[in-house]
Amino acid sequence: MREPEVALAFTPDAWVEDLHRHLSDHGGARVRTLVVDSGVMLDEEYDVLVAGHRWVALTRALVDDVHGRGRTVLGVFDPEEPPSRAHLLALGVDAVVEADAGADGFVRAIVAVAAVVPRDDRSAPGPEPVAARDARVVTVGGPPGSGRTEIALQLAIAMARRTTAVLADADDVAPALAQRLHLPVEPNLRTAIEAVEHGRGELAACLAVEPASGISVLMGLPSAAAWTQIRPGEVLRVVDRLGAEATVIVVDGAGALDDVPATPTRGRNATARALVREADVLVAVCDSAPHGITRLLNWVVDARVLGADAVLFVVVNRAPGGSFRRGELYEEITSNLAVADVVFVGHDPRVGAAAWNGTPVARGPFTRAVDGLAAGIAALPPRRRDPIDQECAS
Repeated sequence: MREPEVALAFTPDAWVEDLHRHLSDHGGARVRTLVVDSGVMLDEEYDVLVAGHRWVALTRALVDDVHGRGRTVLGVFDPEEPPSRAHLLALGVDAVVEADAGADGFVRAIVAVAAVVPRDDRSAPGPEPVAARDARVVTVGGPPGSGRTEIALQLAIAMARRTTAVLADADDVAPALAQRLHLPVEPNLRTAIEAVEHGRGELAACLAVEPASGISVLMGLPSAAAWTQIRPGEVLRVVDRLGAEATVIVVDGAGALDDVPATPTRGRNATARALVREADVLVAVCDSAPHGITRLLNWVVDARVLGADAVLFVVVNRAPGGSFRRGELYEEITSNLAVADVVFVGHDPRVGAAAWNGTPVARGPFTRAVDGLAAGIAALPPRRRDPIDQECAS
């Protein structure tokens, strides 16, 4: 009989290392992956997620998503902390085992739970698992300072004229939409994560409405310092569930993509990298100066490593007006990148005026150019992805 394959959630608890060593030396089950952050194990192939009650990523939403992928969850509780067992059961795990059960006890529990069909009866209230998503995720990114937030805002407005659209600020380095639109910073991405992960409120109630355009907006974090309070997998689950509110989700948040270590569990740009992985469409925004094109090419190389299947559009912001200069830029970009289109957005004083007033940009060259981008995205064939095939963040 085939040994069950395990995703083992890493915590400092002694049982984690003991179990890992025993399974490596003696078998009974095979550790497929050692999980530090929740996004990784959603994309791996395994039978059972083994996680202790102290693993901060273990939430009701995560358990539901694991079940939605046809896998089971074994919760490990501390017998000296009686509430820990009840906590795990409330999250909807398929079975529990004591942390001091010993190697043989763990193996028996893993083998037993591997044979369990993930349960559909949820005794405790919680969010539904992510269904196959019809909504298209459009991630707007590019080198920092290129003006991508303004492009994301106008793109969402333009898409909303064609279909239902939501704009989400998922930038944990420089969240800007609340300030840009002069809207309250609460509720925001953190509030939405609470609704999705723990069932505290409704996700729809976390969306603000921009009064001039009527577009629904999920505000970003109240400050960049709050980035340690969220994890990429949580952000992705919010994005997935926004698909119930709209057919297009425009996400602003993919700036720098360098894998910079910052905490023991993830890099500083982990959320941006996750948003690129999740994208159906990537909109890469760059400045038209020579150094801006160089930075664009470097950014797209990093993005392609993360999300190779996404359709790529390039927006050259603050582009020169002459056709000769634009032709040179077009040739430089298309000779180095496989793109669906290159959109040139020229200087428009209405952009600066709108930023001061906290309103969308008035009709003019800027909005017409972004409307062309929206038309190109809307013309793409529909893409339906099963959640089992979605890539998630590490």
